[in-house]
Amino acid sequence: MRHFGNLFKRLKFQEKEKILKKIYYFCKKVNFFQKGIHRLERNEKITILIIITMIHPMPSLPYTAEALAPYMSKETLDFHYGKHLQTYVDNLNKLIPGTPYEKMSLEQIIRKADGPVFNNAAQTWNHTFFFQTLTPKQTPVSPKLAELLEKDFGSVEAFKEAFTKAALGLFGSGWVWLVADKQHKLSIVSTANAGNPLTQDLKPILVIDVWEHAYYIDYRNRRAAFIDAFWNLVDWEKVAERCVMKRYECTACDYIYDPEKGSPETGIAPGTPFEEIPEDWTCPICGLYKDAFRAID
Repeated sequence: MRHFGNLFKRLKFQEKEKILKKIYYFCKKVNFFQKGIHRLERNEKITILIIITMIHPMPSLPYTAEALAPYMSKETLDFHYGKHLQTYVDNLNKLIPGTPYEKMSLEQIIRKADGPVFNNAAQTWNHTFFFQTLTPKQTPVSPKLAELLEKDFGSVEAFKEAFTKAALGLFGSGWVWLVADKQHKLSIVSTANAGNPLTQDLKPILVIDVWEHAYYIDYRNRRAAFIDAFWNLVDWEKVAERCVMKRYECTACDYIYDPEKGSPETGIAPGTPFEEIPEDWTCPICGLYKDAFRAID
């Protein structure tokens, strides 16, 4: 338990909250608060132990399993999210205890690991990013995002055509990404199997999963039909959030981190997005960590 406590301290506030909620709701379900630990069944005790020792929790969906129909069915989400992603999360949590990776974030593992650890970490990250990019309530592309896409692709439609072509042309299993480099230039890259642009020092903005398990239930072998449906589910607001650098405010002391200026006094160069600041960075005024900040624009 001391080992879990050290890991728990390293998690972001939102990750801690998710784990604590899972523990609370399961304990409530098995009447833990009335029974106490000694009266629980053995399998109930094991479940609580699994929850509290899980280093990387299963991410939650920002919509219900039925919400993406008719473009993506509940059955597809039940298998793709509920079984495929769950397996990657479970495998990763079995592989990393006792290794240097158990103290790392998913991003750090992806950048440093190889073999089964990399595959399961990357597939956990890739799938989470993919599911969080979808929405049942799509809004139009914002003027700011349209401006950025026009700058590097000529137009929004030209970008979609290029992205679709890449997704159709990727042989076998893998992912197609819209990414940004350090100079904030947008481009489209394809990665095979569990590949992730983080290993190329690129920032993921948008992704489509073209493994067959992503679409076979709904579209069989018609990848083109799946890609067409995908465009009806893209959360353009989320894409814009990832694309446009935001300022962040410390909720304790009102210090504002402006990515255009960076924070040279703490070693953060101008042009560094808040998301790319190291996790152990602290507010130069009050010393709190990144999870004490909130986006303000």
